[in-house]
Order: sequence, then C-alpha cells, then structure tokens
Amino acid sequence: MERTRLQGTVETVAETGEERIMAIRRVVEAKQYAKIDGQMMDVFSASAIVAVYDKLSPSNQDKYAACSAPHMARIAFKLLG
Repeated sequence: MERTRLQGTVETVAETGEERIMAIRRVVEAKQYAKIDGQMMDVFSASAIVAVYDKLSPSNQDKYAACSAPHMARIAFKLLG
C-alpha cells in the first residue's frame, strides 16, 4: 500500500481489499477525508462502507473488499437506504 501526502490530504493506493478496508477505517477513526484509489472518501461514506463490511460473512467480506472504493460506497448506500 502506497501513501503519499497531497496538500494536506493523504492519498492511499490500495493493492488489496484488506488494505482498502484498512484505509477506509482510518478515514472513520481520524474523522478526516482521504483520497483512496484516486477518489475522495468522506467520513459519512467511509462509515457506511465499514458498517456494511462488518455485517457481511467472511466470504462476502472478501468479495466486497475487492471492489473499488466508489463501488463499495454505492453498494453500502443501496443496502442502508
């Protein structure tokens, strides 16, 4: 996982689903947006993704984490909405 700082924003390029979930969890814990896989991730979207991820079975967690961050957000909002 590569992390660089861009004008006060942390950018994360996640190579695996586990790294992507860890980066999204950091957004929730720090309560600060970050750029993940080239897309800005806000705290509201990140918390929705984490809430859905935590409720999934382990096999579905792997499938969900393999998606891109924007796709994960779309799925989370469909499930929570």
